Amino acid sequence: MKISLHFCALFVAGCTAAPEPQTAALPKPTPAPTTPAPATEPVAAAPVEVAPPPAPPASTPDQPTHGPSCDGRAGAGNDCGAGQHCCARALVPSGDVLYRRLDSGPGEKKLVRAFYLDKFEATVGRFRAWVAAGQPVPKPGQVLHDDGEGHQLKWPQNGKVQDAAHLEGWKRYDTWTGGDDHRPKNNITWYTAAAFCAWDGGRLPTDIEWTRASRGGEEDRPYPWGTEAPSPEHAVYNCLGDGDKACALVDILPVGSKSKGVGRWGHFDLAGSMFEWTTSPGKMAGADPTEKARGGGFCYIGGVDRRASTELRPAVFREDSPDTVSHMTGVRCAFDAPAGDTKPSPQGVSGGSASHAK
Repeated sequence: MKISLHFCALFVAGCTAAPEPQTAALPKPTPAPTTPAPATEPVAAAPVEVAPPPAPPASTPDQPTHGPSCDGRAGAGNDCGAGQHCCARALVPSGDVLYRRLDSGPGEKKLVRAFYLDKFEATVGRFRAWVAAGQPVPKPGQVLHDDGEGHQLKWPQNGKVQDAAHLEGWKRYDTWTGGDDHRPKNNITWYTAAAFCAWDGGRLPTDIEWTRASRGGEEDRPYPWGTEAPSPEHAVYNCLGDGDKACALVDILPVGSKSKGVGRWGHFDLAGSMFEWTTSPGKMAGADPTEKARGGGFCYIGGVDRRASTELRPAVFREDSPDTVSHMTGVRCAFDAPAGDTKPSPQGVSGGSASHAK
């Protein structure tokens, strides 16, 4: 699998690890790959239709609604973020966000309808539950997301996810084999992330939804936690996870390790840790040559010198082909909010929606 780094508005210097190794890419639906397929081409898991989930039942702060990924194993139970449920979801209420490509400028005001978003990035433990279930994938043409305005995101005819053998990535930073299933799962393609979220009863958040959660909506925060300058108490970044500037697997901490960096509605690690795949409605999944991943920053390595000083701000993103894998990229799922469920609870639980411009 090919690992490519296309950074827009990235930051942070000081990571000294060796360049990220290059491996062959997973096959794209379109266009055809321009490089020869590897000798052991990944084989997609047998398609299993993922039925649209029913509206989540009413939930309470002490009884979170969650999907099949939280089956009680390590990193998939009540053992994330100081004893919270690894599948806990927090409501992002409907409202506006200033959507900018960069941090400067007025931006475009967007109205985002209420949705639920995982409080934590998806853990290794939750992905092990997906593998144990047979790695279900959506049926070709299945609607992954409908924004209610005629724009739908559908699973492609030739969409492929990583098989179990290819969920293992670059050993130096591979959380799949790293020994702590509370860490976020990295080295996943956009397709794998989208299939996982669909199986778990959700979907990928849209880029605008993710931005609203990270900016705190109308508060337009410079950082998810507010205005205080970033520090290792706020986020997992710049290879400082273990307090040493040298980059290593130990710099990727368990999800929810930085309680001081929690966002307005209770979400952890929206800055630092993994970049998180997002999407846009109104197209076939993977039809565009690139998809965005937001947040991130546990480390920037490989001598990339096109990094701007954005200091963990919400404008940070990377743009990659949907079959790209990286040790810096993971996912958190969004869920449609049931009708009338528009006010956040004190702790946040349950289910996501769409966004549209005013």
